[in-house]
Amino acid sequence: MLIRAYLPKIITALFGGLFIAAGILTFGNALIFDRLFLGILLFTGFVCRKDINVIGIVVIILMQHILEEFAWIYLSNSELVKSFIYIACLFLAYRLRHDKIAKFVFVFIIAVVGIELYWYVTEYVAPQIYWHMSLIGLNLLVRNLIFSRVSISEHYLKKSAKSINLDWTIFRLYGLSILIQVAIVTEYLIRHLANVDSLLVLYHSNAYLMHGIATLAIWAIFNESYKLLLPRLLKA
Repeated sequence: MLIRAYLPKIITALFGGLFIAAGILTFGNALIFDRLFLGILLFTGFVCRKDINVIGIVVIILMQHILEEFAWIYLSNSELVKSFIYIACLFLAYRLRHDKIAKFVFVFIIAVVGIELYWYVTEYVAPQIYWHMSLIGLNLLVRNLIFSRVSISEHYLKKSAKSINLDWTIFRLYGLSILIQVAIVTEYLIRHLANVDSLLVLYHSNAYLMHGIATLAIWAIFNESYKLLLPRLLKA
């Protein structure tokens, strides 16, 4: 009885420490971390395959991960690609204006487009910020899908769903990710407009910040799956 009473806290502390250690040990090794990330998502999907709420979140994040991989491979620094990214981001930010971050992003993108046009007219070699802008748009889309997950499940899948803690954890983490990408783009703009070549704080910190957010995300996802699995283990 005593073990069963403290088992949830023991498991939380144990796996929390393991995930922190895994996050630290995989810094600088994107391939291993991506495999860990996908492994946790697939494990959660399997364990929670009968839970429409958790499986919905897993599917959304898997879709985001796939789209991000395709964007990394196929996007290029051309005027056509940049124009498409800016138009798509503006469209998303406007359509999702019920999200406070989307309103902020809309104004931010307009400012960035103005600066890009200035650089184009003056024939300045602009920095390659299209990747960060695509991440902003993609994260906005994921936040909206998470926010609308319950209504999407009930309308299209005809299944009863409800909002869970994992929704709001992922929603906030993706909001934080957007703000970090906005800050990185802002640093790019300041560095090139003000000719401050030494301003590279976020440029060098980006990988660590995003890695940390992803580590928190997979911990939150795993934590939700083990909460569903634990009652079965205790009955065994």
